[in-house]
Amino acid sequence: MATLAVGIDVGTSSIKAVALKRTGSGYSLKSVGQADIRRSEFHPEESPQSIAEAPLRALERVSQDSSFARKPCAFAVSGPRVAPRLFKFPSIPRSEVEQAIRFEAEQIIPFDLAQAALDFVLFDEVMEEGKPVMEGLVVAVHREEVDKRYVLLKSAGFDPVVLDIDALALSNAFCETEGVNERETVALINIGARFTNLSIMHGPRRSFVRDVATGGDMISRAISEIYGLDLPQAEKRKREASYTPLDDLEGGGSFDDGGGTTPGGTEGFGDTEGFQPVDEGNEEYVLLDSDETGFTSGDTMTDGDNFEASGQTQNGMNAAQRISANRAVLADALGDLISEIQDTFKYYINRRIIPRVDKVRLCGGTAKFPDIEEFFASQLGVPTELWNPFARLDVGGVANKYPPNFLDEMGPMMAVATGLAMRQL
Repeated sequence: MATLAVGIDVGTSSIKAVALKRTGSGYSLKSVGQADIRRSEFHPEESPQSIAEAPLRALERVSQDSSFARKPCAFAVSGPRVAPRLFKFPSIPRSEVEQAIRFEAEQIIPFDLAQAALDFVLFDEVMEEGKPVMEGLVVAVHREEVDKRYVLLKSAGFDPVVLDIDALALSNAFCETEGVNERETVALINIGARFTNLSIMHGPRRSFVRDVATGGDMISRAISEIYGLDLPQAEKRKREASYTPLDDLEGGGSFDDGGGTTPGGTEGFGDTEGFQPVDEGNEEYVLLDSDETGFTSGDTMTDGDNFEASGQTQNGMNAAQRISANRAVLADALGDLISEIQDTFKYYINRRIIPRVDKVRLCGGTAKFPDIEEFFASQLGVPTELWNPFARLDVGGVANKYPPNFLDEMGPMMAVATGLAMRQL
């Protein structure tokens, strides 16, 4: 079994690539690559042909790094043509398992299995009413989706040899870097541009996954509607809000989030050169990273008098308004995502598949959006943190290759690519 060194995550808005080397104590990072995919809604000036070729061009930019080009790599798919389903049946001989799972898949997979790539994983046997029961996860992926992704990668100079799905790659990265104990349930939430991948891990060998058809694009649309900006402007300001202190846009919208709260953000930071804060003279931006105000996710504010009575400064008041502005956008954009995640938690808990969710870990480009951790924690009622898989890797060999803090900023959006690079042949 040789460690697969390269993982390529082909997202909606960017390509993410990670090259790893397995060491005696874990993994060392060899290289990381990222390139934005220009999309018609945010780049209306581009020709239809240019937009159609944008994923290939982004992959070609990444492949210029010799750590990735022509190396065996793992890739993943997600979305409506990927069907992961749980199965459960009485314990049977191992020689009969594959046939039984295929029969089970024909009943629960929503498209013709003759047109699908099919694989499964068995969990540990459990006892129900004194009898052993086999549980597992079966995944079907429409072959057209696989073929399209395979051809795209080959055309860009990659050698795709392992197929996965995004949510299981997340689980793999978390197990390899953080570990999960038998009594712990962790929800991994990877918020992309159009899709959010959810993986609920109950112990190290049980993972329940699904994709939700909403993501960071909804943040851009909310900013556009609230502040009266066109979509390209809104997308630009969303990205800036994720890593640069920004000023509020004067005269824009109401910041009352009505007590609700939901996530959102940016998928991709562009090339290394674009990582530095954007300076466009006196232009005012939409949102601001949170200042330290002493606020917690459950705190509320009413008016300036109450704020002053609390002993806070006017600067703190401004910061509190900005936090409220961020959460107003989050609530408007991704309330449906929060509802879907809550319903998923309830489904597994009510059926006694998991006892509870102990913690949430956020990743993906959108997870860098200001105040999103506190927002998820308040809505889900579960401790929530940003997850950076690079924090558990040896990055000493490449630290000088990138600008200061670059790996810390990029890490959360590289979770799927990292999990893919940890797959084994």
